[in-house]
Amino acid sequence: MNKTQTLSATKKSFFQSHCSQANKEATKNPWFLAFLGIVAVFLIVNFIFIGFAISTNPGLVSNDYYEQGREHEKNVMTWSAERNNLNWETKIEIPERIILNKTDTYRFSAVDSRGVSIMDADVTFTLYRPSDVSADFVMPVEQIAPGLYQTKFYFPLPGAWDINLKVIHGDDMYHQTQRISVYMPTTKKAP
Repeated sequence: MNKTQTLSATKKSFFQSHCSQANKEATKNPWFLAFLGIVAVFLIVNFIFIGFAISTNPGLVSNDYYEQGREHEKNVMTWSAERNNLNWETKIEIPERIILNKTDTYRFSAVDSRGVSIMDADVTFTLYRPSDVSADFVMPVEQIAPGLYQTKFYFPLPGAWDINLKVIHGDDMYHQTQRISVYMPTTKKAP
């Protein structure tokens, strides 16, 4: 047997023993097992997410979403125009950091274009949770001084909330919305 034939026979036996589909050694390769593990974890996590998505659907998408969006856009434009026409100077006082289940004071003050306090208005805060309509609630606000209104309440869930302020004073209506975040209370570690 010459050198070429020996090399050819060695290559042939190597490929038959290492590259054959009948070779069971390939399934014991740690790289192959790691790849299979990653694929398995990926599939399991996706099935878990799909299960959560189906079971916790908040039902936020309504059948007439386009019409509702158009109506909301008209309302926002109307509210903005009304707010500009009123020419009120307003201020909403909201705590800088809102903590879950902690009662805080929320204030609203308003004066008209002449500097006269807006008195005896019907003021409400509507607290809207974008991710869960069942958590929404309305808080009436009391007048505590001329042009100054106040209420106290707490947020029962952490995350994003919209505070929608509505003021009715005679024929005048004022709307303002502000997005806030509610944080979990921080726990201090004992020394």
